[in-house]
Amino acid sequence: MKEKKHEENMKEKIKKAAFMLMAEKGLKDISMREIADACGVTKPVLYYYFKDKEDLCYNLIEESSIVNNDKLKKFVSTGAVLEDILAFIFSEYIIDVKRKEVLSFVVHVSSYLLSNPELEKRFVSMRKANMAIISDILEREYKAGRINKKGKDMAMHLIFANIAHLVLHSHGGDLKFWPSYPKDMAKAVLAAIDYKEK
Repeated sequence: MKEKKHEENMKEKIKKAAFMLMAEKGLKDISMREIADACGVTKPVLYYYFKDKEDLCYNLIEESSIVNNDKLKKFVSTGAVLEDILAFIFSEYIIDVKRKEVLSFVVHVSSYLLSNPELEKRFVSMRKANMAIISDILEREYKAGRINKKGKDMAMHLIFANIAHLVLHSHGGDLKFWPSYPKDMAKAVLAAIDYKEK
């Protein structure tokens, strides 16, 4: 029990140090040696927990993705209407991009994926799992007759276009969001897909 707790603590320590390095320098420009030095461990200890820096990066994003998906599922389970669900999604992304290290990490990793097709394949499967939750929400709205097939497909594109806009235009940390931004974006998506509230 004590040993398992120690391993969990060590893994967390490594992930925190790696995240800060990746946010600062990018994935391409850091080595496992630098990560080990930042954690105060040896390289063999690092390799005990993670196969390589790509595995470590994937682990960081997967963990964050699970947390975010759980938050969204919990919010949806309250019976929230689609407008509030969309506003919640946009709000969560705003919270992330306001943290400069998160934004920097996302930009660096996105850039790295362009030159690493193998790693990109792993991330695509994770992204599909994330999209599945939103797809299920939209499917429910379609079955209830509140959106048509075209609107359902368009909504998915608009949601992710808005998220991409948030990330791209937040780089540098100077973009300010007015308080009603998430709700306004949610309303814009619903207007574009001709949402029929019943």
